[in-house]
Amino acid sequence: MQVSIISENSYPVNRGGVSEWCSSLISSLPDICFNVFTIAPDKKLRYDIPENLVGVDVTELSRPCFMETQSHTRETVKIMELLKPVLKGMPLDCLKILKQMENTEFTAEELISSKENLRLLEAFYQQNYEGNPFVPFYYSWISLFYLLFKTLELYNRLPKADVIHALNSGYAGLLGSLAKVREGNPLVVSEHGLYLKERRFELRHSEVEPWLHGLYVAFFTGLVKTSYKYSDVVTSVCRDHVSHQKSIDPSIEPKVIYNGIDVNRFGFNNHVNDHGRYVVGTISRVTPIKDQLTFIRSAPQILEKHDTKFYVVGQIEDQEYFDECNQLIRKLNLEDNFEFTGFQDSAEWYPRFDVFVLSSLSEGFPLTLLEAMSSGVPCVSTDVGGVGEVLRKEFLVPRWDPKSLAAKVSWLLEDEAKRELVRHYGRKLVEKRFSVDAMASEYRDIYEGLV
Repeated sequence: MQVSIISENSYPVNRGGVSEWCSSLISSLPDICFNVFTIAPDKKLRYDIPENLVGVDVTELSRPCFMETQSHTRETVKIMELLKPVLKGMPLDCLKILKQMENTEFTAEELISSKENLRLLEAFYQQNYEGNPFVPFYYSWISLFYLLFKTLELYNRLPKADVIHALNSGYAGLLGSLAKVREGNPLVVSEHGLYLKERRFELRHSEVEPWLHGLYVAFFTGLVKTSYKYSDVVTSVCRDHVSHQKSIDPSIEPKVIYNGIDVNRFGFNNHVNDHGRYVVGTISRVTPIKDQLTFIRSAPQILEKHDTKFYVVGQIEDQEYFDECNQLIRKLNLEDNFEFTGFQDSAEWYPRFDVFVLSSLSEGFPLTLLEAMSSGVPCVSTDVGGVGEVLRKEFLVPRWDPKSLAAKVSWLLEDEAKRELVRHYGRKLVEKRFSVDAMASEYRDIYEGLV
């Protein structure tokens, strides 16, 4: 059996939860041949390639290179007309799109530079945004449609496979939908973080004008609906996500498959704090959705009672946000107590922590939480996504609430007996319910059932 995995900026070129999940899935199913097709900003591989990963195709995505404005064939014009439903938050008709694409060849650069694209964006602007500045609308249109055109350009490069597995319901899901229509093979769409919810979050923290947010939301809603429309199976990493998915498409019945980890890699550590100073840390990408700012703001209140060193271990994805974090550290005089390490081997860091903190604004079912519990580290987390399906309420705090976060961490630091109890409970829970073998077995059943 051969499975084709489609992703955006994750495995094997970027670190993070989805990438770790994908790496574990492939390694845990050695008798299945996988290939991976990834769209990413660069081609540098950050993972060793296992033997059963028989093909890796990374498309390096750069900014569009505009060409001299030109007209195209009638078939190209029809293709662009067929893309208009995403502007109203509606699914695309992939069969009609593919039929039109059989009669013409094009590149994303040619389409984005075409007179037809210019006419379409001008008409949409006049109908919906006239009176607002044209330039921000123009750049928003280009950023959305260039990726859409690039997806159409690339779909022929997807390798043939028995099962197509898209790792989100956005552009990866669209590529999977096109491949399914072309080959007739089944499509699995897995959502780790809800695609539409995450795009909404990014909009709220972006420089995009608020009056343009509706354009983005409709566009991404159309992509998600397309992925759901053509999927044979939609999976979710937690029960919390199912209601969100069904609110977009009530006809789907998402299957919940919890993330799993290699409990042998994250073995239970008989942690003894013999250095006097507590260590409180998190392992996460440095980006606004992980909300390290709240973690930083909690530190002074913890330091009032406990001598503590704080760590953020993870890849810096957003330099501007990282700079903001460092400014806050200096403002609160935390330079000697708070450290960002950059990307490190997480398995080496969990044993150093007295308490693990997850301050995210949005999550699916975070692997880092399972890894910390497997390593015997007490955890405190914001009550987001599927976190409440693995952590008890007494270890949960609201989002954007550094005071509650500090109080909960201090409570654990003050109660050694409680820490010892939850250390053993967490390890047993992960072994019983959240192993990578159990997760991989469920995906094997899906693949074999579809074939």
